[in-house]
Amino acid sequence: TESSRSDDGSSPPIPLQRPFVYFGKEYNTIYVNHNGHLTFINSFSSYTPQRFPLNGSFDLIAPFWTDLDNRQTGVILYNQYTNGSVLQQATQDINSYFPNLNFNAAWVFVATWYKVPYFPNTGTETTFQAVLISGGQKSFVLMNYGVIASTFQNVSATGSNSTFSLSSNVNVAGRWAFEADTYFYPISGTESSRSDDGSSPPIPLQRPFVYFGKEYNITYVNHNGHLTFINSFSSYTPQRFPLNGSKDLIAPFWTDLDNSRTGVILYNQYTNGSVLQQATQDINSYFPNLNFNADWVFVATWYKVAYFSNETTFQAVLISGGQKSFVLMNYGVIASTFQNVQVCLMIFNM
Repeated sequence: TESSRSDDGSSPPIPLQRPFVYFGKEYNTIYVNHNGHLTFINSFSSYTPQRFPLNGSFDLIAPFWTDLDNRQTGVILYNQYTNGSVLQQATQDINSYFPNLNFNAAWVFVATWYKVPYFPNTGTETTFQAVLISGGQKSFVLMNYGVIASTFQNVSATGSNSTFSLSSNVNVAGRWAFEADTYFYPISGTESSRSDDGSSPPIPLQRPFVYFGKEYNITYVNHNGHLTFINSFSSYTPQRFPLNGSKDLIAPFWTDLDNSRTGVILYNQYTNGSVLQQATQDINSYFPNLNFNADWVFVATWYKVAYFSNETTFQAVLISGGQKSFVLMNYGVIASTFQNVQVCLMIFNM
């Protein structure tokens, strides 16, 4: 499908034939923006690239973010594939670049900027692609580069010596490959209230969780970066580990957080499906020879929660099966701060 001819324009919202998981978030719609990027929630007209990492309110894939103009020449195209030779090619490529995954592509989305000129230099031509690939629990992004016209705009390494076209991170000139599913479990579920120093209500666990010999049936997701089992806990001042306290505590990122304006704190439980498969695979990878099978997973996510301004994302994942219990801590972007931060498992010995 060809996108409209419009400077700083975008495709309409494109329904995806398969969900695409991008660093823990599942998306069902995408936009192909004319200035060299893809977005998922809304179209995006910006032609001024920003230095990575960005502080923003939406996820973005930018194979070549600059001021492009397809009104007179060049075409911007997009297509999806759920069978046929493109899936075979994607499967082969991913298994070549990421060996030992035994990956099978189930869906491919291709966006192509073909001979699109820079604004206002209509005589220039630049060609590149973004390729989104998913299968099972895995997601990947390929970026392919053809001829990249010289420019004095805010893009590095253009022209005949373009790093994009001549180099690679997978030993294929002009191709760059990235795994995008990451280690995050699904960022979804029940949203906790918007309150500084607050907590979720008591959450009944669908399976008991054994934590260093004590069995718990309830947990609290406390907004300042910790989980407790007996009562909620509002403390924003982390204590040095080991602690002498009156409660067991799991603290993936104990500090003074505030979700009253931005960011969300989510929690969810799973007793079947792909999340249990992922947990089983993860635990057997990290702790070989256990022959472990997960039968329950609890995921608490602090997503883009602020220290009053900047955004921080992390997860605590509780996993149980048989007589075994595990805690995973996953970290995304952790904003800079001068506050005290503690990461710990706290066990109260009676």
